[in-house]
Amino acid sequence: MEAWVLLVVLYGILKGLRDLFKKKALEKNEVMEVLFFFSLLAFLFVTPSAGEALSLDMSYIGLIALKTFFVFSAWICGFGAIKKIPVSLYGVLDLSGVLFSTLMGVGLLGESLSLNQITGLCIVLVGLILVNYRKNETGERAEPKYVIMAVLSCVLNASSGVMDKVLMKYMESSQLQFWFMFLMFVFYGLYIVITRTKISLKSVCKNYWILLVALTLVIGDRLLFLANADKGSSVSAMTLIKQSACFVTILGGKLLFNEKNILKRLLCAGLILFGIFISVI
Repeated sequence: MEAWVLLVVLYGILKGLRDLFKKKALEKNEVMEVLFFFSLLAFLFVTPSAGEALSLDMSYIGLIALKTFFVFSAWICGFGAIKKIPVSLYGVLDLSGVLFSTLMGVGLLGESLSLNQITGLCIVLVGLILVNYRKNETGERAEPKYVIMAVLSCVLNASSGVMDKVLMKYMESSQLQFWFMFLMFVFYGLYIVITRTKISLKSVCKNYWILLVALTLVIGDRLLFLANADKGSSVSAMTLIKQSACFVTILGGKLLFNEKNILKRLLCAGLILFGIFISVI
């Protein structure tokens, strides 16, 4: 197995853990409180690399700011959408991220898809659709604007992934991570000031889940940046491998939230794993 493949698998595991920690954190605090403080903590974790980061050619800061703005906007759109539309619908819409990343990797970076990768992509999509499918018993209908927000979140995340591949040609992973976390903290800080969002500092300090979100974000992103730096890696293949996060999410849903239908979801996850295996062999 290629080293970059292992790095992305580990990233997927940490991403799954981060989603679980994020859900727990949001039980105690509001969305912007969690986003702002875990961004602050994540930035503090990467400050030891400040010296190396400051040596970066400042002409690249604009591109890093654009990448950061993509992620900043994606998270706001994603959280806003999932609050207003059925989770089952959001899960299906979120699958479009796999397609957008693959299409951008092919269209913008000139990557080519092998027959194995095309087959693997199709299998992964089928598995993800099945694992997210749930009958809407309430008969709710999602407003078009929230559907658009969910899809926009996928497009923005895919755009950030493509930029990672480009930026890692010109800088070290520690440099990109430092400036990304600094700018993310600044963007959320400005958002809170401009919108006059109220912050409950007392409850945030007691919410240790935010710390765990920050840790898994920093470690996971470093692994992903290192994988992007490998010349043999491709955005389309990494997009598929990242779906390994679903195993952690499914098992964690049972252990932490006592969710139902775990066997069905594990079977779907097995199908996804098979698709990932096909795509990277």
